Amino acid sequence: MVLVALLFSRKQYTARNDPRLINRALTLAVITFVAVMVYGYIGFYFLQKRHFGIDFTRYQSLQYTLRVFLLQKSGLTPLTNFGNQFLISMYALALGAWAFLLYALVKPYLSKSQTAKEQDRALQLLQKYGRSSVDFFKIADDKMLYFSKQYEGFVAYRIEKGFALVLEVPVCAEENLSKVLDEFSDYCTNLGLKTAYYRVDENNLSFFESKRKKSLLIGQEAIVNAAEFDLSGRDKKSLRNGLNSLQKKGFTTAVYKPPHSPELITQLKAISDEWLQTTNRTEMVFSQGSFNEQLKDQDLIITNNPDGIPVAFLNIIPDFAPEECTYDLIRKTADAPGGCMDALIIELIKYAKEKGCRFVNLGLAPMSGLEGADKTLERLMRYAYEKIRRFRHYQGLRAFKEKYASQWLNKYLVYDNDFDLLRLPVVLNKAMKPINHEE
Repeated sequence: MVLVALLFSRKQYTARNDPRLINRALTLAVITFVAVMVYGYIGFYFLQKRHFGIDFTRYQSLQYTLRVFLLQKSGLTPLTNFGNQFLISMYALALGAWAFLLYALVKPYLSKSQTAKEQDRALQLLQKYGRSSVDFFKIADDKMLYFSKQYEGFVAYRIEKGFALVLEVPVCAEENLSKVLDEFSDYCTNLGLKTAYYRVDENNLSFFESKRKKSLLIGQEAIVNAAEFDLSGRDKKSLRNGLNSLQKKGFTTAVYKPPHSPELITQLKAISDEWLQTTNRTEMVFSQGSFNEQLKDQDLIITNNPDGIPVAFLNIIPDFAPEECTYDLIRKTADAPGGCMDALIIELIKYAKEKGCRFVNLGLAPMSGLEGADKTLERLMRYAYEKIRRFRHYQGLRAFKEKYASQWLNKYLVYDNDFDLLRLPVVLNKAMKPINHEE
């Protein structure tokens, strides 16, 4: 009955064996088996009778070696310390052989982090085909990279709970995007993985709709037209007042070029840790970064108090979108004036203008843009966004970015079917935790 059931449901089992991996594992199994058998057979056969009270024949030597290798009770009673140690060594070798064999079978399917060579190759492709503000995070250490076998391009993803969660879409020429998506989908199907795509731009939804994928609006990205932004006008009065107040109090904001001293990085780390603690947050990755050693090689914008001590900062990261500039972390101490955050953004816009960038990307405002939601789940998200206290800080984030944004871009989660939504919140939560913080 089990065989019949498996036969009729065979299409549900999509993971395929790689013959090369099977042959390698079988070869390893044979070598391990022979090594342990030779050790046991020779050991038992040449043992003196006083150790077990048995003068082992060839057949008995083979019999007891097989029992031990199969981790069965040997039925032997050691009479000497040497006999006891020999039996323990046999069981230890047998157990180690089985564990090593299991590891050899499973190892090819374990998640692998990218190598330096893969990272360099991905960076070259980003420089050629990159067009997103979060492309920089596609070559972060928490991602796995799939390189297309037919086209120039790659996919950055992370495996969690049976899903290959992809950051945005493949990095490749636009005319090859659909084909690379199909290639990656086949690759995941062969591994028994489902696919989901996080922070997909609205302009790319057509590539997924043709493949019968579903989409869910998860928020909007704030874009500032740096070329047209200025602080004049009634709507910018509160910004001007905040900046003037900071200046009168002796606070200064400036751009710092690398390399940065270890002392400065230590000060910024203290600001970062305090911000995480006071806001009751933890570091999040996948589509953003965490405080790490890369900051020492990046342009920084820092606000200092009257004593010249940093109280707020942001780090500028590479942005592969044309004519665009963006940042990653923006953090401050608990006692820093609220206007410090505005001072950082104003300085960033000024920095973008000096670099010849027309736009500044302020990042995602989660759960915003749902005012005209027509899908049931999106309406529920809008209700949670507006009514549930836990999500209230998203409203504050939207309000902060709204002071600068001239354009909002919709971002989506793309998935196969509605049942996936039962598992994807857990998948996203796991994917956004730094690898060294996972349970």
